[in-house]
Amino acid sequence: MAEEETEELIGMLKVIVKTLVERGVSRRKICEYVNEDSNVTQLSRLKITKNYRLLLTDYDIEIKLEPIHKAVYILFLRHKEGIRFKELVSYRDELYSIYKTMKHSTQAPLKVKRSIIDLTNPLNSSIIEKCSRINSIIKRLISNDKAHHYMIVGEKGEIRRIELNRELIDWEEI
Repeated sequence: MAEEETEELIGMLKVIVKTLVERGVSRRKICEYVNEDSNVTQLSRLKITKNYRLLLTDYDIEIKLEPIHKAVYILFLRHKEGIRFKELVSYRDELYSIYKTMKHSTQAPLKVKRSIIDLTNPLNSSIIEKCSRINSIIKRLISNDKAHHYMIVGEKGEIRRIELNRELIDWEEI
């Protein structure tokens, strides 16, 4: 009898998990609720695929970002030393190259260029808005004690960087 009840509870749990996933709750978040020890687990590897998908492989999570946000994130991943927002103009060509690759067939080249010029303009708040959006998405996907490793962090006027250990980043051939 106890075995039948256990199987029934497992079936109910599967239905609940499926429903939560369908409602947008990440599997990682579900695991945190099921296993209180999940907070002591290690950081996930971050895989950047050749078509620029951002996968947290150990958490079974994809960081889904709009192409412009993804281009900013990849730029910061490429520069472990970090970047000051006011110096972004020096990275304009690199950022343009990343973004253009993602938008090659869906957007006019001049519009892509204009987006990058606006983003790297030190008098424009576009980069602050983009980083805020990126960090918000990451916080929603990953537990608070680990999210900061994947976020673009730094004090106002100072260098901003992604603090994730670069040994945890897997780049597919791009």
